[in-house]
Amino acid sequence: MYNPSHAHIILIPYDFTDRSDCALAHANAIARKAEDTITLLHVYNAESKSRAKKLGKSLKDLNDDLAAVAAANQTSSGLVTNYQLEEGSVYELIPELCKKMDARLLVMGTHGIQGLQHITGANILKVAVDSPVSDIIVQNRMPAAHGYKTIVFPIDSSRASKQKTFQAAGMARLFGGKVLIFAASESDEFVLQKVTLNIQFAQRTFTANGVPHTLSHEDPKGASFPKQVEAFATQNNADLIVIMTGQDRDLLDIFSKSPEESLVNNKAGIPVMCVDPLNAQFGAILGS
Repeated sequence: MYNPSHAHIILIPYDFTDRSDCALAHANAIARKAEDTITLLHVYNAESKSRAKKLGKSLKDLNDDLAAVAAANQTSSGLVTNYQLEEGSVYELIPELCKKMDARLLVMGTHGIQGLQHITGANILKVAVDSPVSDIIVQNRMPAAHGYKTIVFPIDSSRASKQKTFQAAGMARLFGGKVLIFAASESDEFVLQKVTLNIQFAQRTFTANGVPHTLSHEDPKGASFPKQVEAFATQNNADLIVIMTGQDRDLLDIFSKSPEESLVNNKAGIPVMCVDPLNAQFGAILGS
């Protein structure tokens, strides 16, 4: 039976836009399966102060609005939904509160190039890198009724890809989904051996966890790896793409302006899960 006192927290930066509403919908879908609670966070800074002033809203008004959103979500979803309004820097507060709350997941909506509170483009990637938990970045694509059934799992030679494997397996188990492994092609035999070992580890992990999976390979004569990942995910109508952040990243470099931002802001609007191998807990998506 669902017991909120034993549940984990999913944190959603909330700025009263359609993108943060979309992030809340994704968080709800996960929380229902994992039996987690929801916490909405609105960061009150110079930008939001300016916007509030234009709307004739006080700090109390914003707090009341946030409380109303939380109450409405709890009523409609049946999930315990808390809220916090904090003043400060988005980059500092989000990682700090993730640790303080012992949150297991951060779900954020990105506005592309423009948006409130600078949770946009490369900036949302900075938040993801500094986050001590795994992050799911969404655009305006609402979660499917079946949740994350089809998960695309890019894999290359990175030594830290094991953590990404555990997280993908956890999410697939949560929704009874499948994982589509998409492996990088390498001409160098030494690097190719690393890719092969990572593939074998992923396959063993998915098999051990009862997760159906397939294996496809990058076309060595095709477009860049990130572009092929996006095309592959779009062709397979993926519900989620899982990548890595942190100090030991794979080919989908979080700071690579063109490839990475293109993937996070992919044209199909597929949510992207960013896993930091140094911080994310094994199986942290499971309801354990």
